[in-house]
Amino acid sequence: MFRGNSLDKTIEKAEKYFKKGDLYKARNMYLKALAQDPKNIGVLNNLAFIYHVLGDNATSKGYNEILLKECDELLKHETVKEILILKIPALVFLERTDEVMEVIEEILKIDSKDVNALFQKSYYLEKNKRHLEALDCIEEILEKHPHHIGSLLSKGRNLVELNEFEKAEKCYNLVFEIDPKNKAAINLKSQLLKKKYKVTITSHDMMLKAVESFEMENFKASRDYFKKALDMNPEYDEIWFAQGELFIRTGHIGDAIESFKKAFEINPASGGIVKHKEFFKLLDRMKKINTFLGFEEKE
Repeated sequence: MFRGNSLDKTIEKAEKYFKKGDLYKARNMYLKALAQDPKNIGVLNNLAFIYHVLGDNATSKGYNEILLKECDELLKHETVKEILILKIPALVFLERTDEVMEVIEEILKIDSKDVNALFQKSYYLEKNKRHLEALDCIEEILEKHPHHIGSLLSKGRNLVELNEFEKAEKCYNLVFEIDPKNKAAINLKSQLLKKKYKVTITSHDMMLKAVESFEMENFKASRDYFKKALDMNPEYDEIWFAQGELFIRTGHIGDAIESFKKAFEINPASGGIVKHKEFFKLLDRMKKINTFLGFEEKE
């Protein structure tokens, strides 16, 4: 009983570090958990992923191989969808692609609408350049989950490969309305613009640098990159909106209001905010407080 409690607490700590992005501490806690339960497939899965992200692919491969062995052992007794799902990333990493589709089809036999299985199937089809089939899978997901970010990004990528640039851009723009600083969407939109307009650098390359600087709390660099992005092209609401968030973070409320206004002029749904009146009232109050405290210049 005590051992079980100890293991649960160790995994709980590992998960907290994992969610915070502290992969080294997460790895150490998962290794401690694995010492307590060497056949724990959840722990094996997370260790395989962490070592891959940290660039140690040899160790990641080893954990993926152990994971598959333990999953297959469990599946001898009962076909469990969750265990089949765990096999997929391991098989993808080990490039056992034929087995990937076998597992996905097995999952879809159990549950034909399983989002993870459909998403993994679409990814496999995309990698094999079967873009129309991939889009069919993605549409099944989006029919039930219209704001599933992974599927919207995947849909955009497949549409770009089919030279459907306008449709792809709508997918990325919808992601920005859900998550204004989504780095994957920024990067993919940059790739789209490069392919569409035959250019080597885009405003979204600068936006990506701005967001990365923002995350590292290098606010001066972030502001400079946002300015470069908007100098290159001021027509993208997501850049104005993300810049507005930077200004809020640095206490420049007047600049934030102006930046958000620009975003909403271009796209009233920018940032996913629909109650613009209340939003601006709040910012206006913040600006008045800042002005009173001397942090904003009086107009």
